[in-house]
Amino acid sequence: MSVTFQQLKAHAAEWLLLKVKYPLQYRLSRQRLPELRHQKKIILTLLPAHDNLGDHAIAYASCCFLQKHFPDYQIIEVDMQEMYRLARPLKHARHPEDIVCIIGGGNMGDLYRYEEWTRQFIMNAFKSYPVIQLPATAHFTETKRGKREERRAIQAYQQHPRLLLMARDQTTYQWMKQHFPNKEVWKQPDMVLTLDETSKSQTRKGVLLCLREDKEAYLTKEKREQLQEHIKETYDQVGFITTTIGKRVNRTTRLEELSTLWTQLRQAQVVVTDRLHGMIFCAITHTPCVVIRSFDHKVMEGYEWVAHLPFMTLLKEPTEEAVKKAIHQHMKTSGQKGEEAG
Repeated sequence: MSVTFQQLKAHAAEWLLLKVKYPLQYRLSRQRLPELRHQKKIILTLLPAHDNLGDHAIAYASCCFLQKHFPDYQIIEVDMQEMYRLARPLKHARHPEDIVCIIGGGNMGDLYRYEEWTRQFIMNAFKSYPVIQLPATAHFTETKRGKREERRAIQAYQQHPRLLLMARDQTTYQWMKQHFPNKEVWKQPDMVLTLDETSKSQTRKGVLLCLREDKEAYLTKEKREQLQEHIKETYDQVGFITTTIGKRVNRTTRLEELSTLWTQLRQAQVVVTDRLHGMIFCAITHTPCVVIRSFDHKVMEGYEWVAHLPFMTLLKEPTEEAVKKAIHQHMKTSGQKGEEAG
């Protein structure tokens, strides 16, 4: 991953320097904020304000990455609700080299329309800024609404003159290349994969299940419950976790919540998950993981970035027998490593 992101840093810096050389068309305002106008800023926006820790991990990782690789810039974090209120003051406080970064994730499409509409608002409001869409997954459903929302999104993206698009999977990359032939389009891994949350001292026990119960689930409710019962009958220690924790999280509480979840993962011998960030969290904590596909391409193509890790297994057809076999294999491997270490 480090090579990929070193390339990302170099290319992004080159792209940004190239773009900011062009004349910037904007009118100065007396209302601009004096404490910000003399400081180069990266406005990191579309931050979540809900309970999905996967999205909060993307926001946290994006902020850490930008702070590390662009130390001359002040990072201004703006969540979705704040953006509608702060767009004008931020433009009043503009420095000529300001940049807008939109965090990535899986909300590009018609499944999460509020997030998608906010993305389009940002692109329209900051049309004279360089805008970077960080690694995202696009999914527009094959419905009248989905086709309508796709046309709307394509029009909004096309109208931005200085937009860099990043896809975190091949399907999204092809979609972006097809519809935006005149824009920069890169394929990059999910930003959370820039993190390293391993721990030297850890004792692992049991199986943790992290399975979806929403519209993105591949398993039906009946099949999910059958799988859970089967695993509980087979293994003595089985726990349940979720990346949607049922309470509001913001940028002041996200690291505490993420650290709690990562600690749980580091204590598990094997995790079974159909969540993209369940898989990615296992990758950054070096936790053995059995990955079940989701209803779309997101998990299966996201697996491409972690397929080289020996403790990750993808099941395209997650039968009970296949899941049990994969868990057993990881248990056996981790047990052998424990004996060798002892």
